[in-house]
Amino acid sequence: MNKALKFWNERRIQLKENLEQNRLPCCVAIPESKFIENVGGIIRTANAFLIKEIVLDHGVYNKAATAGTAKWENIEITQDVFGYVKEQGYKSVALEQHPRSVPIWDFEFPDNTAIFIGHEVHGMNDEMVEKCDYVIEIPQFGLVESLNVATATSIALYEYSRQHRK
Repeated sequence: MNKALKFWNERRIQLKENLEQNRLPCCVAIPESKFIENVGGIIRTANAFLIKEIVLDHGVYNKAATAGTAKWENIEITQDVFGYVKEQGYKSVALEQHPRSVPIWDFEFPDNTAIFIGHEVHGMNDEMVEKCDYVIEIPQFGLVESLNVATATSIALYEYSRQHRK
C-alpha cells in the first residue's frame, strides 16, 4: 500500500473513532428549503467542519450530493425546527440580509450556536428572523445580491469553526 493511501486510511479510522467528541457545538437549522441538492451540499460541509447536527423541516435531501457523508451526520427531522433548536439550548443566528444583521466578520459566535438558513428563493421572512437571537450577513460587493444557500452556509460554518476549533 502506498504511503498516501495508508495515511488516509489511518486518518479515517482515527476520525471515526473520535467523531462525536470532536464535533463543534453548532447546528445548521433549515426550517424550509427548496432545492434538495443544496441541503446535500450543506450536509457535506457540516461534515467537513464536524458540526454537531443538522436540523431539517423535512427528510428530503439528495444523499448523492452529500458524497456519502450523510451516514456520519446527526440529522434531525422535525416539523418545528425553531422549537427543537430552543429545546436543545442553542443560541439562534439567522444568516440573512436584514436591517438587524451585522457583518459575519464582526460577529463573535457564541458556543452552542444554531445557524438558521433561509429559503433559496425567498430567504427568511421577518417573523423567522425575529425569532433568532442574532442576525448576521456575508457582506458582498458585486452586483449579485445574494449567494447560493450552500455557499453561504459554507462560509458561516468556516467562520464558526475558525472561532471555535481549538
